[in-house]
Amino acid sequence: MAPGKEDREANWKKEDRHLMQKKSHPARISTLQTPTMKRFLILPLFCCLLFGEEPSEIKEGHSHQGHAFNEGPRQASPLIGNTGKVHLPITCSWNQGQAYFNQGLGQLHGFWYYEAERSFRKILAHDPNCAMAYWGLSQANYSNEKRAKEFIAKATELLKKEHLKITPHERAYLDAEIAYHDDKKEKDSKKRIKNFIRAYEDLILNHPDDIEAKALLVCRRWQFNRKGVPISSYLGLDAILEQIFAKEPNHPAHHYAIHLWDNRKHGQALDSAARLGKTAPGIAHMWHMPGHIYSKAKRYHDAVFSQQSSARVDHAHMAKHFLIPDQIHNYAHNNEWLARNFGHLGDAPAALAMAKSLLANPRHPKLNTLEGRSHSYKYGRNNLLKTLEKFELWEETFELSNTQWLETLPKQPAHDRARLRLIGIANFHLDHRVELMQIINQVEDLLADEKEKKQVDEDKAKEKATKEKKKEGEIKKAVTEAGKKYNRLIGSLEKDCAELLGYLAEMNDDEKTAKESLAKSSGSATFKALRELQFGNKEAAEKAARSVLDGDKKETVSLANAITLFHRIGKKEDAKKGFEKLRVFSSEVDLKSRPFARLAPIAKEFDYPTDWRQAHKPADDLLPRPDLGTLGPLHWTPPAAPAFSLPDQHQKNISSSSMAGKPHILVFYLGAGCLHCTEQLTAMASRYSDFEKAKLPILAISTDKVTDLKKSQDNYEKGDIPFPIVSDHQKEIFKKFSAHDDFENQPLHGTFLVDGKGRVLWADVSADPFMEIDFLIKESNRLLELHR
Repeated sequence: MAPGKEDREANWKKEDRHLMQKKSHPARISTLQTPTMKRFLILPLFCCLLFGEEPSEIKEGHSHQGHAFNEGPRQASPLIGNTGKVHLPITCSWNQGQAYFNQGLGQLHGFWYYEAERSFRKILAHDPNCAMAYWGLSQANYSNEKRAKEFIAKATELLKKEHLKITPHERAYLDAEIAYHDDKKEKDSKKRIKNFIRAYEDLILNHPDDIEAKALLVCRRWQFNRKGVPISSYLGLDAILEQIFAKEPNHPAHHYAIHLWDNRKHGQALDSAARLGKTAPGIAHMWHMPGHIYSKAKRYHDAVFSQQSSARVDHAHMAKHFLIPDQIHNYAHNNEWLARNFGHLGDAPAALAMAKSLLANPRHPKLNTLEGRSHSYKYGRNNLLKTLEKFELWEETFELSNTQWLETLPKQPAHDRARLRLIGIANFHLDHRVELMQIINQVEDLLADEKEKKQVDEDKAKEKATKEKKKEGEIKKAVTEAGKKYNRLIGSLEKDCAELLGYLAEMNDDEKTAKESLAKSSGSATFKALRELQFGNKEAAEKAARSVLDGDKKETVSLANAITLFHRIGKKEDAKKGFEKLRVFSSEVDLKSRPFARLAPIAKEFDYPTDWRQAHKPADDLLPRPDLGTLGPLHWTPPAAPAFSLPDQHQKNISSSSMAGKPHILVFYLGAGCLHCTEQLTAMASRYSDFEKAKLPILAISTDKVTDLKKSQDNYEKGDIPFPIVSDHQKEIFKKFSAHDDFENQPLHGTFLVDGKGRVLWADVSADPFMEIDFLIKESNRLLELHR
């Protein structure tokens, strides 16, 4: 034990006894007095003493360390391995602190920030004086300035302690991070960035063997480029990376080499692309990043391998921690790109399955919404629409149009218009005239609604500006600004109307209107050219086909359409040239989908076999790869819910097995003394008839003792709570469901949807209870329909 530690712990125990006498909240007292809590008392009490935060002011489920700790992972995890061969010496009194720090550092290199936090928090649970663990937490929140500042502020306070043990090497890291976030001392963010770079250069000059500092410097220089401080020399940063790889060839800094050259000259990072996944195979993002380079190089087979690996590693990890997919950084981005690359390879079933997989993922009002910038819901819907159109899956579109896969979104016209357009096109190709006309009417209604809303806002702006006696030019400007937000959607709807009216005109043999609308229509150039050719426009058809043949995109559908175009206009040599080009990367092509089915008679004419595809030949710059199946499932798979048997207030046990075959909601709440838990139970009890209609019984699991369960019933003013409440006073089931802060040994609020097969389909674990009842019922119904 570090010198002086016994004295500190003795003082904390005295403070602990004082707090126990002072504290009036029975639920919290029983939690703190649990024997297993002793070694975890150090951290919350330390933070209360250090930062002046009185425990009595902390809500149930909230961290004793401050608001920043309410977010992020609150469950411990063992050393997982495979996170990178890295090492940065730190001062830590815990004998496993260095190993966990190295793991967290490797996770930082892999942008696996959520798990990096888990590693650094584990250190602090054992050694609250480890300043470098706070440094790690700050680093893990590079994109969340508010949280990063809160974490590094704690390190700043530690550095003020007279007897804190820390090396000059560590202090250099901490000083650089503290200065970077100190916007009071230096308000100019670009100056702080430049000072940070200078600090890391000095750190490297003083510690030339520290390859971690070099790696982090390259990382930050690339990130700062996005903050308005351009990279002055790509070759200079690359030279730093070469110094790292000379010492450790498989360092995870290959990640930064890919980012560095991705948008400059991707070929420079091909070696890093081949190595990166194996530098930290336990981190999904390290498998994802090579996909950037391979996609740029049009090596879609290699890109798909990388992105599949990433998806599988992520899905395996989620099952262990009851995480829903969109809790993981870049998860949706990876799988969206994977769906696109499946499409480039011509693998229609795989592209469709991945789009549906994204769309099927559990939704969450904070983590996965249609409006989210990079959420599964948005990516899945967009990719499903694009895949159905790309592969001309008109029957599938019609079948899905009345299901949740292509659900109507009446309050979100920007998203619903794309759905209506696709269904309209499908109806044309299926010769559904009446249905096409109905779709056109719906699009016209959307357009009229948007124009009306625009007019209302413009009139209000004009009235307001006029009342304020503004000049004519200012009034016009106010009116223009008020209507600007509608222009893009109105333009898209007008284009959709024209396109669909063109299809209807073609069905009515109105060639003139059909041709005019075709010029304004969306869709790929080669697909439009196929329609142009129907109207005799051979010049447009050849132009589109030749652009594909002479290009280097290697996208199978476009090339298949180009082959068809050349063949139909009599350019058979070009058609054969295109076919030979296509066959080289045709191994995954779906011969049944229309773009490739059209090639069957052409293949026969050219004496190709019925299955004209050729096996993929791997490039010679690849390293040995793992079997994909060993990494995890390709699509998100609901984990099995832990079994339990717990007593209710009448000492009657209720078990998970008794609920088999019945979908249900589990609510983990923190006892009758938790006011916001009472609010949640009251809200659910008041809406219980709605849960009953949805066939969703509720079971509440409390931290109270059996003898105290009646208090929760007494808190409900409308009689008995209409669902059972059971006791998990020892918090064993809380822990199994990850509704527990392992670092501070306290329970967390949790709401779970478990299906009849005992699988967790949806989860929310937080410092606060989940209160959006309408969302919970609707999402539960959706997920249960998908997974029945």
